[in-house]
Amino acid sequence: MSKVYGIITNKIIKLLEEGVAPWRKPWNSIGLAVNWVTQKPYRGINTMLLKPGEYATKKQIKNAGGKIKEKKRKKDI
Repeated sequence: MSKVYGIITNKIIKLLEEGVAPWRKPWNSIGLAVNWVTQKPYRGINTMLLKPGEYATKKQIKNAGGKIKEKKRKKDI
């Protein structure tokens, strides 16, 4: 669990050094990270960890008939 805390802490520090307050919600929800299947925006710490776009699980991609290309990077959510 401490590895997760370290990753999150480093991400927050990096954003603060870039002048971004990651806990502030934008005026609108356009541009948030969303689940590819449900189109629901991610909440909590995931709003700080994810860039805008669509994210899916391996299972969601498989159920849709897709495959994940080799050497594609995963993102922990």
